[in-house]
Amino acid sequence: MAHLQTTSIPNYMSELGYSCHAVGKWHLGFCSWDLTPVKRGFDSFYGFYNGQEHYRNKTAHNGFDFRLDTPGDNGTVNSEVVWSAKSTYSTILYANRAAKVVHDHDQSKPLFLYLAMQSVHSPNEFLKKHYQMYKGVEQNCKRRRFLSMVTAMDDAAEVVVKALKQSGMWDNTIFIFFSDNGGAVGKKTIGQVNYPLRGGKASYWEGGIRSSSFIHSPLIPGGLYNREMLHITDWLPTLTHLAACGPEPTNHECTGPDLGDIDGVNQWDAIIGAAKSNRAEFLVNIDPISKNSALRWGPWKLYHGNPGISGWKPPPRVNRDLHEESNLYYFQGPHSIMLFDVEADPAEKNEVSESNPDIVTTMLERLNFYQNRTIPPRKLEEDPASRPGLFGGVWTPWLESC
Repeated sequence: MAHLQTTSIPNYMSELGYSCHAVGKWHLGFCSWDLTPVKRGFDSFYGFYNGQEHYRNKTAHNGFDFRLDTPGDNGTVNSEVVWSAKSTYSTILYANRAAKVVHDHDQSKPLFLYLAMQSVHSPNEFLKKHYQMYKGVEQNCKRRRFLSMVTAMDDAAEVVVKALKQSGMWDNTIFIFFSDNGGAVGKKTIGQVNYPLRGGKASYWEGGIRSSSFIHSPLIPGGLYNREMLHITDWLPTLTHLAACGPEPTNHECTGPDLGDIDGVNQWDAIIGAAKSNRAEFLVNIDPISKNSALRWGPWKLYHGNPGISGWKPPPRVNRDLHEESNLYYFQGPHSIMLFDVEADPAEKNEVSESNPDIVTTMLERLNFYQNRTIPPRKLEEDPASRPGLFGGVWTPWLESC
């Protein structure tokens, strides 16, 4: 749940004169209306509040969850439950809504469009036309379904790009695509592959945290493959810098809005290849409940405790042309401390803590530094008053404040 005292990206973008719209998945809390997208800075929201739901019937945990929200009078939210969204595959709805936002936009103002695709999160629901494209993925229905979902998302991106071009906005657009985590690789997953990286979603291994991303824009040079160290918290200062100062390499006379004491740093120069990364380390996570943590420092990555589900899951054989190792190895090592050089060994196959004791000591000290700054987690029990049956079968904010 996002803390109400935290200023969000659309808050800053609005202050910089942008129209801000959100489409798709929210998953940042909705126990009160104050936590919903329109109250967090967006001019509209079209999508669902929960972390996952069915792509067609729009239900999550026995409740319907699909809305169109706009600002109401006196700081309220006009929220329309979109029953008509039932039966239509959600990726199509999000693409069409994003295109409508683009076409309806008043171009006297700049636009910030946040499109949080449901794809390719579980459940593994897909369109038949895409499933038929992958007949060559033999003996692996899960992988075939997953590829179908990816293709639907790819089609949605095309719809948005076409809308930007048709509206005459493409030549002044920065298009950013990124994922929040790697694919899940457990036995009940839906065909994701992070190979040759180790592990997957919900783990601290590279397969769980090194996610795919790209940036395309007519405003910047293309063809750059970037391996600089970036963290998801860097998007806030990077995007607000872009909004305030433009896409040229950093003009030190333009500093953008005052963001206060935050974890992220402006990485635009590093992204476009004009400089090295502005960070030397990042905290992967500290879990005070399970007592697990991980830290990246330069080329080094330290694990303290259990990093989560492990192994190297290769892609399935496609038309018998691809022959990769087929075993999935689950690491059950006894070590509470592990160290890897992830620049030289991104697959994390060579544990080197015993030969680098000084590095381990330094990184444990950094973990302790972060530990002393952590905020205790709020792990709350389910509130019976939140159940959708009390609101006509619809997931709805239920408290005055959270």
